[in-house]
Amino acid sequence: MSFRRFEVEKKTKDRKVSKNTTIMKKICFVIPRAYYLFNPDIQDAKDKVGGAQKQSFLLSTSLADDNSFDVHFIVADFGQLEFEEIKNVKLHKSFNFSANIFKRIIKLLKTLKKINADIYIFRSADIGVAFAVLYIKMFLHKKILYMLAADAEATKKRQKHHNGYLTSLAMQIVYKKADIITAQTQQQSDIFERNRNRKPNAKIKNIYNVENNKQIISDEKNTILWVGRLAKIKNPKLFIKLAERYPNERFVMIAPVVRDHIEYGNTIQEKAKKINNLKLINFVNPENINEYYGKAKIYVLTSYLEGFSNTMAEAMIAECPILSYNVNPDNILNDYKCGFCTDKNIDKFYVDFEKLNSDFELRKQFGKNGLKYIRDNHQKEQIIKKFISLLNTI
Repeated sequence: MSFRRFEVEKKTKDRKVSKNTTIMKKICFVIPRAYYLFNPDIQDAKDKVGGAQKQSFLLSTSLADDNSFDVHFIVADFGQLEFEEIKNVKLHKSFNFSANIFKRIIKLLKTLKKINADIYIFRSADIGVAFAVLYIKMFLHKKILYMLAADAEATKKRQKHHNGYLTSLAMQIVYKKADIITAQTQQQSDIFERNRNRKPNAKIKNIYNVENNKQIISDEKNTILWVGRLAKIKNPKLFIKLAERYPNERFVMIAPVVRDHIEYGNTIQEKAKKINNLKLINFVNPENINEYYGKAKIYVLTSYLEGFSNTMAEAMIAECPILSYNVNPDNILNDYKCGFCTDKNIDKFYVDFEKLNSDFELRKQFGKNGLKYIRDNHQKEQIIKKFISLLNTI
């Protein structure tokens, strides 16, 4: 063991403090795919970096700035060091995704025990999460905070359809055993309560940074943009159909293939490559993604289900109006007039696209309204304050 690592572990294990010193609460995020956000130089780690990973990164790094918390983060094995400290967050390498499920679970459980946190935080539906939660509650006797991700988690039927029967069955354990459950929106919280017979303890909104948004907005917003991993729940085929229907418009699709849906992703990319007015981009570094939002005149969200979509919020920050096939968290697109939601009505989807595409002033007003909504509701300071208050109740 290196001297640096020994010193870090010694500090975090030593719980003897004077009466005038606040005991640091040891927090551990368990989000294995988030490592790329801490270290973008590791290209193998860029797979499936979505909203759950981005929000966990923002919460953990913000929490680490508070001296009341000792923040740890379990990530997967992408060839990095066993232990690193980045942005004041202590990163622990765990399992490799190439290993079989049993080896992954065993490695994860060993890492959980080694860290010995006061509170473990999870934010994704997965069989491995259920094993980890059972282990933590039965053997480590520690606390669990589970953060609902996609709206598919809100009902058994949705979860079974989108995550599979075994994951749906396993996650019922998580929802029962977690000490705290949070929702992203009131809509998500209400649906979860009705269908799971448990009310989420709090609503923790996603964090978005609106500083310097003017620097990312192009003078010529002339593309129609789609951003997301290639999975069926994202419904990317609809965007391809949209591009085919309007050959004189410029479409951009940032659509990485992820390990969970390789065959499907490759099929979609092959279809996209055949569309002359559609530019397919396999992957964009999160630090550079704003450039594409800034050039877009319409952001198209084709997903069947989301939580509060990070890509939608990123588009709103760039003053880009939203055209959504079905996602409309807490009805914000209607109430705050920042886009259209067509509620799975395909005819309305095309009609609303034409409305936005033909009306510059409407797009401009929707864009300004969207930015104002994010600025008023998703600033880091207010959300972190609420998150810290929640952690202190456990």
